[in-house]
Amino acid sequence: MHLNLCLFKIDFTWQSTEKSLLNLLKITLLSLLPSLASSDTLKLVFSDVEVSPYQMGNGSALTNPPGIAVDIIVKAAKNLGHTVHFIRVPNKRVLLTIKSGKADGAFIFSYKTEREQYGRYPMKNGKPDGDLRIASMSYYFYALRINDMTWDGKKLAGSSLKVGANSGYSIIGDLKKMGFKVEEAKTTQQNFQKLKSNRFGAVAAQSITADAFLKFEQNTAVERLEPPLKTKDYFLMLSHQFYKKNPEKAKQLWQEVALARDYIAAQKSVKYLKK
Repeated sequence: MHLNLCLFKIDFTWQSTEKSLLNLLKITLLSLLPSLASSDTLKLVFSDVEVSPYQMGNGSALTNPPGIAVDIIVKAAKNLGHTVHFIRVPNKRVLLTIKSGKADGAFIFSYKTEREQYGRYPMKNGKPDGDLRIASMSYYFYALRINDMTWDGKKLAGSSLKVGANSGYSIIGDLKKMGFKVEEAKTTQQNFQKLKSNRFGAVAAQSITADAFLKFEQNTAVERLEPPLKTKDYFLMLSHQFYKKNPEKAKQLWQEVALARDYIAAQKSVKYLKK
């Protein structure tokens, strides 16, 4: 009898210990969940101004549909098992946000040497790797037809050689190097309003945005001057902090962007063209 009681006591103690260990394990796992989730969530920032079809809508909220660049990044991240938290801020604050480490990356940016202080591009042999771009876009001059402005690829001629451009866009630096006086505005719409008022002779704008805007406005008074002013690749930049901590994850993300790019463009371009 004494032996049976001892056995029962030992068995009861073991079951209690097992239960305690299981509860402790559950608590430990639950405490780890937030950190695991945050490590799998990428925080990315982009401009609050529309660049159709790559980022749609104006303001701090994501629109539906959000833009081809957003679709590409979401698919690339999903393929790696990550989710994405998007933040929209004024264009001039985008790069400052990744420089401070408040976001893991920013998009979509063409390459400029001075931008390397803010974050990292996908590089190959010391140059940005165009194969890992999100998109390629061309800048053109746009002018009022009645002003007879001409552009031969080297020289802009006409009534006024002052040029309008969107604030924060890399083309501004290119224009200044070419000797143009540049007046900046926040949006494409504002620039075309200024052009209509003859504030300057031409607008330098991304064709994918400007053409869509002019078509929507049914504006036939403005013409696009050929040839392109500049064609550039645009990238997802990653913060220095994120790259230093996750170099392999960064490389995988850029590679997945490249893989997702053509698929998303082929599958969803029609949807955006209807917008």
